[in-house]
Amino acid sequence: METKLIKKSIEINAPKENVWEVMISNEKNKIWYNAFSEGTQAETDWQVGSKAVFSDDSKSGIVGVITVNKPAEELVIEYTGVLNDGVENYENEEAQSVKGFQEFYWLKEANGVTQLDMQCDMGVDYFEMMSDAWDHALLIVKELAETDTSASALLDQLDNTTKNFLEAINKFDEEEINEVPFEGSWTAGQVVEHILKSESGLPGLLLGDSADTERPVDANIPEIEHIFLDFSTKLKAPDFNVPSNGPHNKAELIAAFTKEREEIRKVAAEHDLTPTATAFAFPGVGELTRWEWLNFVVCHSKRHIHQLKNIRKKLSEKVAG
Repeated sequence: METKLIKKSIEINAPKENVWEVMISNEKNKIWYNAFSEGTQAETDWQVGSKAVFSDDSKSGIVGVITVNKPAEELVIEYTGVLNDGVENYENEEAQSVKGFQEFYWLKEANGVTQLDMQCDMGVDYFEMMSDAWDHALLIVKELAETDTSASALLDQLDNTTKNFLEAINKFDEEEINEVPFEGSWTAGQVVEHILKSESGLPGLLLGDSADTERPVDANIPEIEHIFLDFSTKLKAPDFNVPSNGPHNKAELIAAFTKEREEIRKVAAEHDLTPTATAFAFPGVGELTRWEWLNFVVCHSKRHIHQLKNIRKKLSEKVAG
């Protein structure tokens, strides 16, 4: 495979130790890895000689070995294979095409400013796409190292869940949108109506009464993730968010959802997300910052994307049966 070298550099207004933490902390690096493929995470201890597996939500990815680890100075990964559907492969054509590729990071600090340089081998077919992805990833690294949060990453998550939710809705035809897949389940149309009710008025809440936040702006996100991303639990919707029995019109649902998400994204992109919204307390958690409310939108969407996929699967099984 013909290869090219991606080289990037960025100045970060933070000590090199902060930048290093963003690079090797699983809680931090999973945020900027998202710039390459949704849900990407690293499985490694980052020690020299250790295997490193990078996998995304589709269980695809790449496998390598840590060859250099000089804390807050230099990190080198050499790639040895790929991950296909969760299975490591070192012999197929794709694995052979990346074998021996290296990824380098160098950190140098002067007067409290860290210069992060990176370079990596890349196949020519992916060079432009991955070069752009690296520009975006390094911007997120900079934001995380400087402020401990990343507005760019949050917008990415909001955009991704909006796209994925629309894709999940479009798997249903006009009839199926109102079909109950199994006893006790909502229809796909009811799921969308529930989302619309849950997010209705959110832009007004975010821009309404607020107070300065005297804690980390993302302190409640682990609790929000715990509530909504454990798909094994069944949650009861508050009465004000329970959908009607329909019938629902697919085109109208999509139009309403798209409009609602455009309004929410506008707030996320144009306003300070650090204040605490005081007009409404999130049940069981309390008052949330604007940042946390937007993360609720992301996590709540992921939960119901999972639900829509399950409904789609059950309806297909009914037809097949």
